[in-house]
Amino acid sequence: MRIAITGAGGMIGRACVRRFARRGDEVVALSRTPLDWRTGSTGTPRAVAGRVTDYSTDDLASALQGVDAVIHLAAMRMSGEADAIGFRPYQEANVQITENILRACLESGTRKICLASTVAVYFGAGQSPVTEALPPCPTGFYGLSKLCCENLAFVYGIRFPLNAVCLRIAQVIGLDETRTDNMLMRFMALAARRQPLPLWGEGAGARDTIYVEDVVEAFECALAADGVSGVFNIGGGCAVSNREVAETINEVFDNVGNLTFDRTRREDTSNLFMDCSRAERELGWRRQWSLRAAFADLKRDLASTAP
Repeated sequence: MRIAITGAGGMIGRACVRRFARRGDEVVALSRTPLDWRTGSTGTPRAVAGRVTDYSTDDLASALQGVDAVIHLAAMRMSGEADAIGFRPYQEANVQITENILRACLESGTRKICLASTVAVYFGAGQSPVTEALPPCPTGFYGLSKLCCENLAFVYGIRFPLNAVCLRIAQVIGLDETRTDNMLMRFMALAARRQPLPLWGEGAGARDTIYVEDVVEAFECALAADGVSGVFNIGGGCAVSNREVAETINEVFDNVGNLTFDRTRREDTSNLFMDCSRAERELGWRRQWSLRAAFADLKRDLASTAP
């Protein structure tokens, strides 16, 4: 299969490129900046064709010639700076580029697209677990933009010969070289140095989490599911507290018990997770990696790339 992956330089994008190149697919890795796919374990230059794109419809249509399916990951992530402006940055970076991708699929003859959406479309739910039957209720501009992308794909799928699957993905656990300041990356770095992991309050705030390799597996299942379309929850099926995440990281990195609690800070005590049974039934996907196994795998990756 010839597969195009947008946002190929991101955490999920790189993992997708590795997986599909290893299994023998021809991968077109799309990104705004040049990436060298000749090194590491991502495959040979013959298996991975890196291509710089401006994400315009014309450029994408050219890049998608001969492509059987698209995995659309390129997006602006949640950002306080963008939120201060409002919806416009997300509309331009997420919604408009998604429509460009959809138009390019039609012009190039590509008939299948899998889009990365987000658990953030449920942030106003006030209940758990949430299913795909629940009316979306984003509380921020990022989640709203992703919901718009889903609806665009839905309408294009009705009006044109295009099969679209949208995966609502939980908080992803993985090595994110572009965001070393996020909680997971910061905690792993601290634990590796045997330093304390700081938590606000009691660390009771909980999130649905999923390992990046399980996310890639979900895209693989979605591509293989003939005639299936719509939205699917992809998560761990439970909420994991910040304290449990910190304790698991410390256990894996031999830093057990090294936590600090700042009880003067107001903590987020929300508790949201998704029901993923629809993905199990219709895509044949099921989470494989436990929280501990995920961090143990990341520890091995960090050790293999250490200077």
